[in-house]
Amino acid sequence: MFSKLVRPAVMALAVAAVALPATAGDYGTKCTMSTQECLDMMAAKMKSSGWIGVELDHDEETGAMSITKVIPGSPAETAGLRVGDELYSLNGVKLAGAAEPALKQARGEWKPGQQVNYIVKRGGAEQKVSLTLAAWPADVLAKMVGQHMLEHATMEVAKN
Repeated sequence: MFSKLVRPAVMALAVAAVALPATAGDYGTKCTMSTQECLDMMAAKMKSSGWIGVELDHDEETGAMSITKVIPGSPAETAGLRVGDELYSLNGVKLAGAAEPALKQARGEWKPGQQVNYIVKRGGAEQKVSLTLAAWPADVLAKMVGQHMLEHATMEVAKN
């Protein structure tokens, strides 16, 4: 049913807030950029993009995303998001289903200081949660980039 995303991206969907290169964490595709191109692009985009601070599980059948971790001190914690909340919509657009490309593009345009609005399902009831995006903390940014670079290293070893 629920499968862990390889990267906490989404700290992303909800989260990642930036259109990152496709990796195993992005629904099974692999990054096609060179390692250096990918590193440069990720660092530049993530450094200037907004951050929420959650980790998610993604139900591949329904498209539902449930929060598995809220990062202490993050915008998500400040806004009251909780482990177990299901992210239902973002700025009025339903998260599960056909709207995914539009949502990915919107997240890619997020900037620190921007406000976003979620509808979450908690205990069967819908609740509106508004939060203000923050800049990526250096340790989280390093972890995300490092994990993706390990994926590149693994692909390089497999090629040889």
